[in-house]
Formats: sequence, C-alpha cells, structure tokens
Amino acid sequence: MIFFIGFAAGLAWQSYGGAARLTIAGWSPRLSRLAPAAVPTGTSPERLKAMSLALAAARQSLDKLATEISKLQAQDNSDRRPGSRRASRRL
Repeated sequence: MIFFIGFAAGLAWQSYGGAARLTIAGWSPRLSRLAPAAVPTGTSPERLKAMSLALAAARQSLDKLATEISKLQAQDNSDRRPGSRRASRRL
C-alpha cells in the first residue's frame, strides 16, 4: 500500500509539479524557494542585438567550415584520380 501511494504521489508530482510547487510556496515565505524561477517574457533591444550578433558570428563560422570542407573534398577527389600515387597503391 505504501509503495502504491508513493508511486501515485510521484506521478502526480510529475504531472502537476509546477502548480504544486506554486501552491506550497504560497503557504509560507520560507517556502518561496520552491517556486519556479520567473522566465523573462519580453525581449529588450539590447538582447535582440546581442542575439543577432551571436547568430551572425555563428553563420560566419559555419560558412568558414563549409569552405574548408569543400577544399578538403576537392583535394581528396584530386588525390583519387586514376594514375595518382594513392589510387595506384594497393593495400
């Protein structure tokens, strides 16, 4: 019986954990640490600018990586031409 009650309590906590935490936190100021942290709802212009700069830097890095991969693929393809040393070497 105790196992069943504990299992049911665990499922209820997973399903209604946020609401339960808010209710318990409302009972006493000491329990306010149980309340979920507030999520910022608005976006400030500074934050948007920082995000756009970070995205631009990530895009630049991605473009650089794509260029390097293309160079390596082109080099690998030129090494595999018939008559090149690598292609004629037997393992």
